[in-house]
Amino acid sequence: MKSGKPYGLYMIGVCIATYNQEEYIAQCIESVLMQVCQLPIRLYIGNDCSTDSTAAICQQYANQYPNIQLYNRAENLGLTANTIALLQEMRNDGCEFIAMLDGDDYWLIPNKLQQQMDYLLAHPECGLVHTAYSISTGEEFIHPATNLDMSRTYGLHGSNTCNCTVLFRASLLESCPLYEFIQLRFPCVDYPLYGIFAQYTRFAYLPIVTAEWRTHTSLSRPDSLCKTLKYRTQRLKMWKYLATRYPHSFSFSWIRAVHYILLYVFWYLTATKG
Repeated sequence: MKSGKPYGLYMIGVCIATYNQEEYIAQCIESVLMQVCQLPIRLYIGNDCSTDSTAAICQQYANQYPNIQLYNRAENLGLTANTIALLQEMRNDGCEFIAMLDGDDYWLIPNKLQQQMDYLLAHPECGLVHTAYSISTGEEFIHPATNLDMSRTYGLHGSNTCNCTVLFRASLLESCPLYEFIQLRFPCVDYPLYGIFAQYTRFAYLPIVTAEWRTHTSLSRPDSLCKTLKYRTQRLKMWKYLATRYPHSFSFSWIRAVHYILLYVFWYLTATKG
C-alpha cells in the first residue's frame, strides 16, 4: 500500500444532507454505522429544517453515537447550501477523505469505504473513486468506466458517477469555488463539483455494487412537466458554467442544449402516458 501516512492518522467524513426523509434517514445512517473500516469515520448530517420527524430521528442517533455531528438548520438553506456547509465543516475538522450519501439513499455492503480507501491509498494519482450501484426498482448499473471523459459525457447526461457511491480526497475542494454554486443558485453540488474535480485528478471506478439510489420523486426526478423543465434548464446552466470556466474540456452548444430539453420532455410525456 502506497501511503505517506499510516491508516490511523486519516479520517473519513461522510456527508449526509437531508430534508423531510423520515422514511429513509434511519436506514441511511445505519448503513454508515455498519461500515467496517480501519479508518475513523465521522458522520456529518445536515437536517435542512425538516417539517417531519427527520430531525427527531437524527437526534436519537446523534445522542447515541459520538461520531455523529448533527446540524439542525434554523432555516431551510436548500440542498446546495446545506451540502456546502457540511463540506466546509469536514474540511475544518481535518477530514482527509469525504464520502457522499444523500439522506434517502443507503450503502449495501459493510466494507464499501474500506475498499475505496484501499484503492485511493494505493493510487496517489487518483483523487476520486466511485462504484456501481442499484436503484430501487432492482436494476443494477455496472459500466466499464475507469476515467470520465467530461467533454463528452457532460451536458446531455451529466457524468457516470452516482453521488451516493463517491469517495474523494478532501484536498480537491481547494480548487472549487463553492460559494459560486450558492450565488448562481445551482440546484445541486455533485454535477459541477465532479466536473471541476476532473480537471485536477483522475477518477477510478470499481465495478462492485455498493449503494442503492432511490428513484422516487425528487430533485432529479420531478413529478410534473413544469418541474422537469426547470430542473433540466438548471442542469444546462451548470453545464454552461463549466464550459465557460474550462473551455478546453467542456463543449457547450445551444443545439445540444435544445436537443437535451426536447429529449427529456419527450421522455417525461412518454413515461407519464405509459
